[in-house]
Amino acid sequence: MKMRIKATMTGSAFLLLSLFLLASCGGGGGGYGGGGGGTPPSSTVQIVACPVTADATVDAVGTSNFNPAAVTITANQVVQWNNATLNDHTVTSTTVPNGTFNADLLNNTSVCLKFTEAGAFNYHCVPHPMMTGLVTVNP
Repeated sequence: MKMRIKATMTGSAFLLLSLFLLASCGGGGGGYGGGGGGTPPSSTVQIVACPVTADATVDAVGTSNFNPAAVTITANQVVQWNNATLNDHTVTSTTVPNGTFNADLLNNTSVCLKFTEAGAFNYHCVPHPMMTGLVTVNP
């Protein structure tokens, strides 16, 4: 009988520990990646309202490329992506963990990102992975 009680208590302790660990892992979803859009609060890249004149402009061309494929700016400047095509695109970073971003670039719209720190930020379009680009940010 003692053995059974001990086994039950050990099982209960295991269950409680498992629930505690699961709860401490945090929730998932709703964040900045995986189609949720936006950027993490601590990111060095922020989605902003497009200014009258951006510091650099990139156009989505069909389903084949971003033009120009590479732009260079300085910290705290804004890059504007324009999509005059009938295709939806994204501007999604491949540079992690710093500079993680994922912005929808729907047809006939623009999206602007402000880069607050120096670095090289590679990106691509999720539906068209051959569409890639690079933003180089100087101090």
